[in-house]
Amino acid sequence: MRLIALLGVVSPILCVLVFTLAGFLRPDYSPIHSAISALGVGQNGWILNTDLIVSGLLFIVFAIGFYWSMRPIISRGWLLASTILLVLSAAGVVNEGIFHQPAHGEPSAHLHMMLHGIGLAVLFYSLIIALLILGWHFCKIPDWRVCGWYLLLTAFATLGLLILPTQIANSGYIWGFIERAQVIVGFSWSIIIGWRLFTYRLPNSLVKEGE
Repeated sequence: MRLIALLGVVSPILCVLVFTLAGFLRPDYSPIHSAISALGVGQNGWILNTDLIVSGLLFIVFAIGFYWSMRPIISRGWLLASTILLVLSAAGVVNEGIFHQPAHGEPSAHLHMMLHGIGLAVLFYSLIIALLILGWHFCKIPDWRVCGWYLLLTAFATLGLLILPTQIANSGYIWGFIERAQVIVGFSWSIIIGWRLFTYRLPNSLVKEGE
């Protein structure tokens, strides 16, 4: 379980480092103006797509490990619901690697873009709901209260970053920056909670909520 918890710390960091490297390898690519998904097609497109697929699968493993680690702390129903949402979010990451942004003129471009958009919505909105559920429960547990407030703030900040591009005139000009902020803010929870699980020792007196 501690090794799986460490995956939660390392995976998002490696994911961001890899797609940042992919951006440096792409001539004339701007991380401020260009979407991350633009790196999934054309020269070295396999780097981003492989990065997303591997990262998504690692997130699924972490979500399952999170479920087993949290059983003594969160009631089973809410924990199962939040874990399913986290797995759906991770599956959305995998989807982005499989149904990447298509090259202009590809016969399957419309289908790819539709599946790409659906995966993106599942990725972020499943994550936001899961963080709200977990944050609410953590806030009721003294040992996890700080993490609870952090998860709640992260959920609202991520939602704000999803809404922000539609509210700012000419936001497409800085779409790359906004998208990177969405990813970093949204998935920083994995680093914080993964490290907390890696170092946490369950008190003997702690029982499941509601028991």
